[in-house]
Amino acid sequence: MRALILILPLVVAVLLLALAVGRALDRRSARSARWQVVHYGQDGHTVVAVGLLPRRGGTPLDEHVVDRIPAGDPEWTTRFLHAREVAEERAFHLNSGPTALPG
Repeated sequence: MRALILILPLVVAVLLLALAVGRALDRRSARSARWQVVHYGQDGHTVVAVGLLPRRGGTPLDEHVVDRIPAGDPEWTTRFLHAREVAEERAFHLNSGPTALPG
């Protein structure tokens, strides 16, 4: 019992240190993230968006959807090309200023 009382503060300190290091790494990753054009299929639609992506890859930190184009849309190509154009311009402007993270 006495050993447990002595080890408990050490375990708590290690957990707090691990949490602090994890948050510092998340902040560093977020600061180096860049806005990029992304597109993907979802529920029968093509989603064109601007995603805030970490430089080393991974899950997007934020996303701004430009358009959701139904797969059967007769104007699919025109809408897709226009949405990519808008997304590229938006990414350019978002990357020209400081990155503000959601939340």
